[in-house]
Amino acid sequence: MTQSHALRCLKRCTFALITIILQSPALLLSQNVALQGHFAGNCAVKFDVSIHQAAPFLVHTGNGAFDNYLAMNLPYPPAEALWKSLEKQFGTTLKNRGEAHITVISPPEFSNVLGKVLTIQEINDIALTMKIQNARFTPVCLGRAQVVLDGKAEQTYYVVVRSDDLLAIRRAIFEKFCAKGGEISLWDPHHFYPHITIGYTKQDLHEEGNGVRKGVNSCFCEIVP
Repeated sequence: MTQSHALRCLKRCTFALITIILQSPALLLSQNVALQGHFAGNCAVKFDVSIHQAAPFLVHTGNGAFDNYLAMNLPYPPAEALWKSLEKQFGTTLKNRGEAHITVISPPEFSNVLGKVLTIQEINDIALTMKIQNARFTPVCLGRAQVVLDGKAEQTYYVVVRSDDLLAIRRAIFEKFCAKGGEISLWDPHHFYPHITIGYTKQDLHEEGNGVRKGVNSCFCEIVP
């Protein structure tokens, strides 16, 4: 890539980031308005504040299509406690993965777009430089997504969170992607629904495969101290 081409890419990236940042207040306003309504499940759950305790960074890399991604690792006990509470409260059996995290770059985002330009090591380096494991986040609500699979309604439950710190990491990755010649129209760092998966009936549900969006639009229960 020539120096002039790199400069054009950087200018496009900078303009895109400025536009995204300017849109953020409007986005937060729309989310706040959504939360002013009733929670769909008319319920409340407790989520232990120890979820904010320190945890080590874990590298997720491999040869498979879903092996490469970026996540903030979290202590599992608070998520486990909520999982058991939900099983009791809703009278259902939920599967889980036995760990807790917030996905920052999903496997499809990497394999379909970012991985064409960046290595997973470059992405991890950005995250570590920006201290991903110290990122601040705020639990917003318990979300629920539901779709029909094989003629039966299946659910996944998760804690919807907000995090300017994690969004900043995605923006930095976007800047690196642009600087190396990535096409800015292929990936939007602000298209981000951070959450902590708690449990699911048949399988976890995702936007890419199932069309669900795990934002405040999916709030099901209030989180209380």
